[in-house]
Amino acid sequence: MAPCKRLTTLSAIVLAAVLAATSTPVQALAQVQVQPLAAPDLFSTPAAQTDLTGDLWKDASPGVAKEALPKLATKPLSPAATGLARRVLATGANAPPGIGDDPELGAMRALALIALGEAKGADAMLDRAPGVAGSAPLSLAAAEAALISGADDKACKIGEALTVDRGGPYWLRLRAFCQALAGEKAAAQLTLSLAQGQDADYARLMSALLSGAPAGPANLANGINYALSRKLGLDVGSAAAVASASPALKAMLKPADAAAPTDPAAAQAQVLAALRGAKGLVAFTDAAKAAQPAVAALAQGAAPLEDPVPLARAALAAGDLATAQAIRGKLTGDTIPGATTLDLALLDATLAAAEGKKDSQILDGLIERGVQGGVKSPAQAAALILAAFGGPMSPEARASFAIFDPGKSAAPAGRLIVLDAAAAAGRQGEAALLALSIAADAGPAGPGPVDRARLVRALLKAGLEADARAFAVEGLLALQLK
Repeated sequence: MAPCKRLTTLSAIVLAAVLAATSTPVQALAQVQVQPLAAPDLFSTPAAQTDLTGDLWKDASPGVAKEALPKLATKPLSPAATGLARRVLATGANAPPGIGDDPELGAMRALALIALGEAKGADAMLDRAPGVAGSAPLSLAAAEAALISGADDKACKIGEALTVDRGGPYWLRLRAFCQALAGEKAAAQLTLSLAQGQDADYARLMSALLSGAPAGPANLANGINYALSRKLGLDVGSAAAVASASPALKAMLKPADAAAPTDPAAAQAQVLAALRGAKGLVAFTDAAKAAQPAVAALAQGAAPLEDPVPLARAALAAGDLATAQAIRGKLTGDTIPGATTLDLALLDATLAAAEGKKDSQILDGLIERGVQGGVKSPAQAAALILAAFGGPMSPEARASFAIFDPGKSAAPAGRLIVLDAAAAAGRQGEAALLALSIAADAGPAGPGPVDRARLVRALLKAGLEADARAFAVEGLLALQLK
């Protein structure tokens, strides 16, 4: 064979070998390069760091989101529902199709976060949201977040940048306030005259800002009134101001720390008086959170506890499981101050739920007490909630539990079925929104035992274990507070 021909053949062989050796990596590289990235939308920017992932809304139904989101922005929620809603809405994750580019739904997400106490997170989130200046709902959410966060100048710039619906009542009120901040009193007075009749408290506060007349009490009905009250130096923590506060502003107000007595007996009496005076689940939870340091100190001290079960309940309501366990550990013997055997059974069930523990002994004991107490016994409803964790029951307990009827479901049957299906399929965001929709309809006390048990089981299946425990603890505490 001629040298030239041999060289050509050798070159072909080498080239074929090189291509064969590199074909797989080249193809793999090509596959990586062509995978499209999801475009940013109104849900992809986080408002806070959460433990949920960017796949939160994977396969979620757009219709479920459209039904649930407005409720979260406008309806009062129970403490457990508030925690779940805050985490879900603060998570940055691309929304289902048709949701992420809808400015009204994006505004609902932001307004819900503001109402849930995440005004600063919503403010930062909206800084990066597309199309704010061209949407009155998004701009309103951005302005409210800025005002509640204390960034009055930023809110004024948001109002100036708005390109649509600038004559709406909200924008007239904001414009008058901003003109007053800029020292343009005549312009502010003219704008105020156009906005008159919309909000009596706003008119009172604005008139005081322009004239120097007495302003009266602070008003926290919205971000503008809050900003006016701050500008006028009014007491935004007064009882009158707190009574007027919107959910968004109430969530950010911190009650003044009461001076704790140094004497343990006096401290215990003060805490118990505050807990006993709290009416309803939300008030009790607020009182428990305020009293948490004192309750923890009492649990760690050597002084005897006058009425320990309410203190343990308060610790659980405040999310302090260790303190509740410490108090329970002190309760030995047949006679517990201020407590019945049913009180202790319900407390043990609540502790088990807080731990996510499948304790057959506690559950069987609760079922036995439910049989003894009849259909009106809180033990039957408590057993239903605790059983949602899937703990084993004895054959006798199963037979008794099967005839329990602790109430009726208030949630639409179809919604409960879709909730179960979403949880089983791992559609985490959809399951969370369905649970929140049911909770929002139930009001600040949360769902009844029947619906709550379904929510607990579904949240567990969906991988939202912490929220399942929170809903169970909340429901068990509600039974005890009655």
